[in-house]
Amino acid sequence: MQTDNDPIDRIADALCVQLSTEDAKKMARLINAALQAENVYTEQIPLSDDDKHDCLLMAFEERILIPVRSIQSGSWEDRVLRFAPEEMFFMPHVARILFENASKTGSLDAESAVRRALSHHPGEHVEESLKFLKEMRPHTKSCMAEGGLMAAVANGAGISVDVHDIVDNCVVAGIMNPCTRGSSMQGLAWYEFHPCLYWDQRFQ
Repeated sequence: MQTDNDPIDRIADALCVQLSTEDAKKMARLINAALQAENVYTEQIPLSDDDKHDCLLMAFEERILIPVRSIQSGSWEDRVLRFAPEEMFFMPHVARILFENASKTGSLDAESAVRRALSHHPGEHVEESLKFLKEMRPHTKSCMAEGGLMAAVANGAGISVDVHDIVDNCVVAGIMNPCTRGSSMQGLAWYEFHPCLYWDQRFQ
């Protein structure tokens, strides 16, 4: 049972399913700072310069924080990661919900985060979206999947809601994101699933 009243410690406890104890403590401080406002600036992260550099790199790789600065599009992969003062970062909606909950409970609950992120949609859509995300888990490579495969998996799982609607709404909620570079090079539509959702081993 969680007895610690410090939200940073509770976030660190939740992160230990994926990170070492030392890295979890540092990342928890970064995440807690990011939860205080819609955007967080480099200088607002309470870490040493070296730790801040390492944690920002990891946070971007895991899509916990996304730089506001972009090369050409809204895709996560097109964002420009810089470590200079006054650089601004935001947390995708579903990740904010996931870690806000972790700051209270000390654990990651991906299903609850997805439900809240999609809560303004009809119940059937939420349930079918959850089913789709769980069905896709074993088919993703580096948390990425091609659109045709996604449609095939949805069809094979008997998902009744149009997969395009699921994808569109998941993109808005920060659950998924289009991969512009992979799509343009291969002529296929690729999407990235938020990595942190799959840190929760129960989400399958």
